[in-house]
Parts: sequence; structure tokens; C-alpha cells
Amino acid sequence: MRRALVFAALALLAGAPAAATVAPGTTPGSATGLSGAYDDHNAFARILKGTLPATKVYEDSQVLAFMNIHPVSRGDLLVIPKQHARNLMDIRPSVLAHLMLVAQRLAKAQAAALHPDGVFLRQNNGEAADQTVFHFHLHVTPQYAGVPLAKTSYDQAPADPAELARIAAQIRAAMPAR
Repeated sequence: MRRALVFAALALLAGAPAAATVAPGTTPGSATGLSGAYDDHNAFARILKGTLPATKVYEDSQVLAFMNIHPVSRGDLLVIPKQHARNLMDIRPSVLAHLMLVAQRLAKAQAAALHPDGVFLRQNNGEAADQTVFHFHLHVTPQYAGVPLAKTSYDQAPADPAELARIAAQIRAAMPAR
């Protein structure tokens, strides 16, 4: 069942990559393709170390979910493994399975709290596929009928932290039990 869930979820991950550039703070010259050394100075590594702030929605021993500071829709969040994994090729299968189960719970919470018309999952691998932070991450993005996804860029100011905190609290309150 768990393996089937992972494969089914991975089949849903196909989607058009977002137009973006490599995230600020990425170590110059670090690997941005499908293979290479992990850059422990990337934005998500710094969030995990506590040196970069994040509006947390969920956390356990294997994963962390937090609000996207450049959301493409209201309630857009990211789920990352605590393990150092650059992309899908690096993440341990057991961690990936757990991450997908958490993503499912978060999507259910988004649906209950924010009432979107759909939920979009996106996971990009390598700069050519528009991965911008080279730490595995899964976007869990509510979609609302008639509302196009925002086009974001690192040149834009981050979202209002107070608004992100309000939305995160709504999602947390609606999180289903395991």
C-alpha cells in the first residue's frame, strides 16, 4: 500500500516548471544538475539549521513543512526532508514515502482550512527543470478556480510574514490525525 501510494503520488508530480533562477545564497559553483555534492549553505539547509527563518506548518523527525515566502497561491507550502538530499535521485525511499504521506495530510488540511478547488503538487529536479533550491522539496499548492497561479521571482519582496503565520495556523488547526 505504502509503495503504491508513493508511486501514485510521484505520477501526480508532473507539471510545468516554474520560471525562476537559482535561489539567492546558493554557493557559487555548487552542483545544480541531477548529481553532485550537497550544498549545506542552500536556503533549506539554513532553515533546518535555524539560521534562516521559516513559518513552520508541520515538523517531525524526518520532515519539515513551511510556508513558501514567494507563494504562487494562498496557502502555498513546501515539504522538505531533514536528510540532506539534493533532489529525487538522492532522497532515501523510506523518507520519500513518509514525506508523501505528510504531503497528503497537509493537502487535506489545506482543503479543509482554505477551501481551494484543487491542490497542485510540484517537485522539480535540476536547474534544467527549474529547481531553484538544491535540497529536495515538494510544493503543495492550493489552486482556486479562475485564479491563475502567481508568477514569482526572487527579485520580489517576500510575502507578509504575519499573513503567512495566519494561513499556517489555519492549516495546522485543520491537520488530520495520522
